[in-house]
Amino acid sequence: MKQIKVKFALNPQETVLFKVDGSYLKSKWQAKPGALCLTNERIVIEGKSMTAFLLFGVIGWLLTRKKVHKEFPLSDITNFNRGKQGFNKKVAEFELLDGSTVRMAITGKWEVFEAAYQKAMIDVKPLFSVN
Repeated sequence: MKQIKVKFALNPQETVLFKVDGSYLKSKWQAKPGALCLTNERIVIEGKSMTAFLLFGVIGWLLTRKKVHKEFPLSDITNFNRGKQGFNKKVAEFELLDGSTVRMAITGKWEVFEAAYQKAMIDVKPLFSVN
């Protein structure tokens, strides 16, 4: 199995299961390019700031470090849907316990990402039980 490299610090006993490029959709009109990293404990959305690109061009953008835009544990996800943004029909929508929604446009095959997400969610312990 190929090891996936990430720039953020991993917790002990945490492994990266899947990484896919895309855009973090902050609002209807604002998107930040980045990557969605799926670990066995959490989802991390990382990306680069476009300010360096605007100020210094391509060289400035290449020299900037990636930063974490958003991260949340898998146990906080209450609902997962496939949504759309404009013509793009590959948007992952995560509804969290606090009522917020995190949206990420996915590049590549949707089925591969969805299979990796479902595999990661099998090991997540539920917060409460029905009994």
